[in-house]
Amino acid sequence: MLIGIVYLSLPSLVNIYLNRNAERIVSDMITRTGEFAGHEVHFGDISLDYDFTGTFLRLKDVGISPGESISGKDKIRFQLTISEATLTGFLWTDFLFSNTIRLDTAYLENMTLESITPPLDSLDLAQDGQPKSEGKDYDLISVKHIRMNQLSFDNKDSYTDSIRMSMKDLFVFADNFELSKEMLDDPDGLFKIDQIQGYMAEAAIHFNEYRNSITAENLAFDTKDENLSVENVVFKNKLEKYEYIRQFSVETNWMEVHQGKLEVRGMDFQEYFQAGVIEAEHVLVKGLDLEVFRDKRMPDDTESRPKMIREIIDGLPTRILIDTITVEEMKVKYEERPDNDAPRAGSIFIEQINATITRFTNFEEKLAENDELKIKAEGLFMGTGKISLDAAYFITDPDGKFTLRGNIGPMDLTLANQMIEPATQVALKQGKINEVFFNITANDFDGTGEVIAKYENLEIEILDKNFEHNQNVFRRIGAFLANKLVIKSQNPNNRGELIKGPVYQQRDKTKFIFHYWFQLLLSGLKSTITGETEEEMREKAKDN
Repeated sequence: MLIGIVYLSLPSLVNIYLNRNAERIVSDMITRTGEFAGHEVHFGDISLDYDFTGTFLRLKDVGISPGESISGKDKIRFQLTISEATLTGFLWTDFLFSNTIRLDTAYLENMTLESITPPLDSLDLAQDGQPKSEGKDYDLISVKHIRMNQLSFDNKDSYTDSIRMSMKDLFVFADNFELSKEMLDDPDGLFKIDQIQGYMAEAAIHFNEYRNSITAENLAFDTKDENLSVENVVFKNKLEKYEYIRQFSVETNWMEVHQGKLEVRGMDFQEYFQAGVIEAEHVLVKGLDLEVFRDKRMPDDTESRPKMIREIIDGLPTRILIDTITVEEMKVKYEERPDNDAPRAGSIFIEQINATITRFTNFEEKLAENDELKIKAEGLFMGTGKISLDAAYFITDPDGKFTLRGNIGPMDLTLANQMIEPATQVALKQGKINEVFFNITANDFDGTGEVIAKYENLEIEILDKNFEHNQNVFRRIGAFLANKLVIKSQNPNNRGELIKGPVYQQRDKTKFIFHYWFQLLLSGLKSTITGETEEEMREKAKDN
């Protein structure tokens, strides 16, 4: 009888103890961890309700802030506020005897977290590369059901007070969440979870000494549907073009992405959460508007070695397998300030770009079966000339072999004057491309092939010192001689003979892959117009 009375009254006795000491108990549970060691915890209201199935905990107006011991700029500090947190099913036996937090449900409302950290290379790191922990982490945190309403997060640089990473208004529904000590020690894995759905209003990363930021707006994900979507992706340069490039001692690209929608379908979230592997059936990028600017008056960066595509894929920090990447309605604009006295920069653009990339992977077993990365693309050069491209990269080829095949449709050549005039002080007075075919094979070192350019009525003129179309007798004579003696005005010629332009171009290892593509194609166009042979181009390359 006495035992039964004691047994029935035990929950009441425990509740009296817990609620009298609730603030101390819960504070100790939080500040014992490595992340919050040395922090202070404050509660507006706290209540616990114990029974034999577990403990119910409700917290209101929670505040966690750094204590005096971690007030320096070289310490990792957190500022956290929660309007309301409701936790059910907490088991004291797991906590006391297994160093484990196990919950039935966790509900968090209006949570704001700010982490303040010095630059990563200045942190006091342990041998495994992780920040040294002053607290004791739990062996396991397990929650059956999670609901999180309106979480916001900022990470700030303690030296500059600049935001490095942020999230706004994250909403999450999740089932069977587990985070173990082994997962924390694993640099590739994150956590284990059966199902998660979520929405985030905005996420942003700031980098390059805070000159650039990538922002994703209206992000949604669902492990059940295996889908992830971002309504708008923006790459922003916080400085104006010339202000930005003047901060560097060598040529540097100023770049922005003004808009773009991203959808990932058939994504294996479990592989990503537990092993850091990105595996998806299809990635769609739509409406991307890319703008690039370069000032050629800056010294060339002779030390740079941009990676080729195979090197980029091989050097990815995680294993990745994407069956198909689709690009729709993309626009690319390239603007260049030439190294001369031109009063303006030149520019070209390609719009309505649609492309498909297949077998994007660095899985060794997949590459052993087939190492061919295929790219099919089309677009409108200067909004007029249709470009079609078939490219193939052989990822495991030791020399980086790739092929480029395609054609360019009819267009008025004078449209290219936007780029040609500032760069060369020469203008295309008239001319029309009827069609261009190209077939090129290249690698990391050089490339050869053939360009067949059908054009007519090609004629140039020489601009004056102000880059104006002011023609005196000397410029007219120079243009006349060039048009008659150097440049072939049409192809096929008057006798119907079609000249095929050989391709030869050595790779400039200080330039990006798209520069190499353009130079390969340009070498074939030049040889068509001037009549140079591949042997002559090879000899000229030796001299340079």
